[in-house]
Amino acid sequence: MTVPLGRVHAAVCATLVLSLSTPVDGAAQAICSAPHSSPTLAGGRSIGTLDAGTGWVMLSALRQASTENFNPQGDRQPFLARGRFRTASLYVSAGVGIARGLDAWAQAPIHHMRYVDTGGSRTRAGIGDVRLALRVSPDLVGRSMPVALRAGVKFPGSDFPVDATIIPLTEGQRDYEVSVESGRTFRNSSFYILGWSGHRWRTLNREASRQPGNEIFTHLAVGTAIAGVRVELGSDLLIAGSPRQLGFAVTSARRRMLQLAPTLSRKVGVGDLEFTAVVPVVGRNLPTGTGLSVGYRVGWGAERSGPPRNKAFDPS
Repeated sequence: MTVPLGRVHAAVCATLVLSLSTPVDGAAQAICSAPHSSPTLAGGRSIGTLDAGTGWVMLSALRQASTENFNPQGDRQPFLARGRFRTASLYVSAGVGIARGLDAWAQAPIHHMRYVDTGGSRTRAGIGDVRLALRVSPDLVGRSMPVALRAGVKFPGSDFPVDATIIPLTEGQRDYEVSVESGRTFRNSSFYILGWSGHRWRTLNREASRQPGNEIFTHLAVGTAIAGVRVELGSDLLIAGSPRQLGFAVTSARRRMLQLAPTLSRKVGVGDLEFTAVVPVVGRNLPTGTGLSVGYRVGWGAERSGPPRNKAFDPS
């Protein structure tokens, strides 16, 4: 990953998050730490917090396969021994308004992973990382501003295997993160731009004596509606510090990723049917394979299917 490209992406997201002061509505998806987040959903698809008692639930499926990895220098190289992996995941995600200016979000995945090389194959299935988050907006104190603060925690849903021949379904440690979100919808049009930027603190995996590097993540997306179909192009940037193994920093294992996430979404029945592709562009120490996802999202109460609108951010 080139440094100028990463700096430009982070600067644009930071500027969006910190400086916009006009009404907002919009929808977005992001994946901040492949393959342990759903690409079809990250923040509840709206910068504004949900009204109390309203909410949504979404079921999404992801398939990703790869025969290559971004090496520590950022070049694409095949896995050793002609290795290849495939991940099929099912995510259940939900959001609910708790009070004015405060909502909650949760996600639980089930993964089925398979790795094959000249030495044979390995397969494992089970629960992945479980994520919980709270989001607060200025609505909490009666102010209308297009900004929200999110704080979240991630728990490993399965035990981390000490045996190196067993495929891990989680990274085995608890993580904490904070992000700032903002966006804008342009008046008299369906065009919107939104983004968020945050920091993830990663704790020690005691079973493996390994601590992943802390991460900076950003998301930037633009979208519009055409003939009843929402069309969005998102981009995600992940920059991680050096992991520590047995207390020693391993600088060559630092992770980087810049990827694109185009999305098509349309109302079908009582909810929204959504298709997303996750396309890695440049990176380090992460797989190169493209992911494909489909999700269906249903809201209740005053919550509306996407892109949803919150009265504090409604430009009308």
